[in-house]
Amino acid sequence: CSSDAIFSIREVRLGLAADVGTLQRFPKLVGFGSRVRELCLTADDFGAEDAFKIGFVSRISNNETGDLIDVANDICRRISRNSPVAVTVTKASLNYSRDHTVAEGLGHV
Repeated sequence: CSSDAIFSIREVRLGLAADVGTLQRFPKLVGFGSRVRELCLTADDFGAEDAFKIGFVSRISNNETGDLIDVANDICRRISRNSPVAVTVTKASLNYSRDHTVAEGLGHV
């Protein structure tokens, strides 16, 4: 993400329960630590550095559009060097496993 990116989990500030999967998926992506609970309960914004620290983003790029595109294209090139079938199945397995138990994920493979 860019170094000036801002993220938030806004539902509590709006008086809503996060009922579209945010509270179920976000901790599975980044862990169930106290910082995640704080972000969900306060609806505070969090920036790129915090997102990187908790594992929500894989890297921070400078704010130049060309740099962001270059980084994204580099990742795409590296992925495209691999077997298309293996990449597709790996992506499907990762997505499935995010919302299922280990046993269910193993059965899905």
